[in-house]
Amino acid sequence: MKRLITIFMYTIVIGVLIMANANIPAVDKSIPGELEAATLGLGCFWGSEAAFGGVRGIYRTSVGYAGGTKVNPSYYSLGDHTEVVQVWFNPLEISYREVLEIFWNAHNAFSRNSYRQYMSLILYHNETQKTVAEEFVADKNERMQATASTEISAFQEFYRAEDYHLKFYLQQNRSVLQDLSRYYDDIFSLDDSTAAARLNAFLAGRGDPSLLSEEIEDYGLTQRTAEEVKRRLNVR
Repeated sequence: MKRLITIFMYTIVIGVLIMANANIPAVDKSIPGELEAATLGLGCFWGSEAAFGGVRGIYRTSVGYAGGTKVNPSYYSLGDHTEVVQVWFNPLEISYREVLEIFWNAHNAFSRNSYRQYMSLILYHNETQKTVAEEFVADKNERMQATASTEISAFQEFYRAEDYHLKFYLQQNRSVLQDLSRYYDDIFSLDDSTAAARLNAFLAGRGDPSLLSEEIEDYGLTQRTAEEVKRRLNVR
């Protein structure tokens, strides 16, 4: 039931976004209706978000704080929360286990980080995710003959980070940001965009070059800016 409610709420959000601005990049008009959320902590969330945004089957990413008890945390008043990335993916294109593989390969889960802010963390959204996550980490431990520091806990609340943390690599590129600002009113509405998730990853030098080649015309960029993005991944 919780998963169905989450999917329903996400569908409403996407519907409102599209109705509010029909003139959005083509890739944002074709987001699948039923997406599943994954919430993961793997160090500083700038690089964590970039690890997921350019992956086929993942349609939305955001960074924030989760896993703790403090209400309305902020970067300078984090309490017991962890920096996390939340990704929305289509389970018909990429499985939760495959999402966890990206998580695993993007950080060292066997290092003992003394700061909860940057800990290795899987926050499961339902019992199926819990089972998959526990089996996944147990398998990695057995293969490495070691015990990962990864904590597996139930998801409770996601607090989106401050504006300057969102789509960090995209915000550093004035040309791309200017192009996308034609479609979105502010960084918070932009944060929900598939185009923004993709471009944030590609500008960080991450992601699938073949996906970039297939979708580049659907990101709403000018020709000059599109060529700049392609050069980041050596795509012609």
